Amino acid sequence: MQPVFHPEAVDVGDALRARVNELRTVTRGLAEETSVVPVLRSIAEGVRIATESIAVHIEKQVGSQSELIVVAGNSESNSAETLNHRLEGASRIVIALGRRNERQGTLILFRSDRAAPVDAETLDRVSDLAMMASLALKQGALGAAIDQTREEALRIVEDKYRLISGISDELKDRLGAAMEYVALLDLQGDLTAQQQDYILRSRQSIEGVIRIINDLVQLSRVDTGRVSPRPEPVNVASLVRGMVRDYQLALGTIGFEFETSLPGDLPIISTDIDLVRQVLDNLLSNAVRYTPIGGHVRVAADVRPGRRKADPLRYLCLSVADTGPGIGDSELIFEEVYRVERRGARPGFRLAISRRIARLLGGELTLESEPGRGSTFTLWLPDVPPDSHPTYTDLKQQTDAALLG
Repeated sequence: MQPVFHPEAVDVGDALRARVNELRTVTRGLAEETSVVPVLRSIAEGVRIATESIAVHIEKQVGSQSELIVVAGNSESNSAETLNHRLEGASRIVIALGRRNERQGTLILFRSDRAAPVDAETLDRVSDLAMMASLALKQGALGAAIDQTREEALRIVEDKYRLISGISDELKDRLGAAMEYVALLDLQGDLTAQQQDYILRSRQSIEGVIRIINDLVQLSRVDTGRVSPRPEPVNVASLVRGMVRDYQLALGTIGFEFETSLPGDLPIISTDIDLVRQVLDNLLSNAVRYTPIGGHVRVAADVRPGRRKADPLRYLCLSVADTGPGIGDSELIFEEVYRVERRGARPGFRLAISRRIARLLGGELTLESEPGRGSTFTLWLPDVPPDSHPTYTDLKQQTDAALLG
């Protein structure tokens, strides 16, 4: 029989146990702190105490030069002047942080000439802390690069919004003028049936272009944070019934049926009713566009757990299913200006807008589809009770924590 090994039964010694605890503390700090400076300060102080140094500096590498970011000094040095005086006669020990080809910085120890030599155990501890300092510097550099990239991305998106807004205003002015000329032509008498058809088609084309321009502006507004949800108690079942009824009245003779499946015990949730209505309208209009004569559109709702095991939230799910041609790549459909290849199909931004709005609401918009078998879009809304009155930030933090957890 093989002996059973119990790590907790092994006496690894107080010194090693202290080193493990120290490294655990540093690691926790790297995971929890938003800035690496407090962690580096803790590391520098640990090195100073372990080596009985007068002071310990940590410098980070900036191009071909170094920048001092952390100083740990002996408490006996009550002033900068006293410390500088003591450092003049101190010996220096310089430890490189990071690999030779990716130097992160340096760890500098200032020790008195009369200080005792550093033993092997202390060297091991300093080596561990130096490695953690290197990781902290690397994490700080990555964080700075991410912040810079984020700021640059926000600037680009903001510039894009201003460009789109300016161009859209100019285009809508020109299209408005064209629409007025079309209206004047429509007022002329003695028009043939063909001329009337040409005027109708011109008006529809202009309206279609204006609609696409408005969608593009809306997409840019969402991307730049100009759309802010305003949560309120919402009876989703009542909202869905009203919208489906409106579509049935408007499309009663189009040649296909609407079907609804709305349980009577659906909860009242806190969300932005206008944004939910916008997404549902986009999904219903998309289903109507791609459902052939003789098909049907089914709208259903239920409550489900999160799609990931780590997600503690429950979601009220609204599904819109059609019997259209289906979609091969279910993710491409959410890209801007993507369309299903079908005669009469138009490029647009509404599904891209809908997914962004769903995420603004703390949820998601998903698609299940198979070519030739139709498509089912599902809007996932967090099942948040109205009395909690969550803000958008609350919902976003909850969802992010669930996704990252």
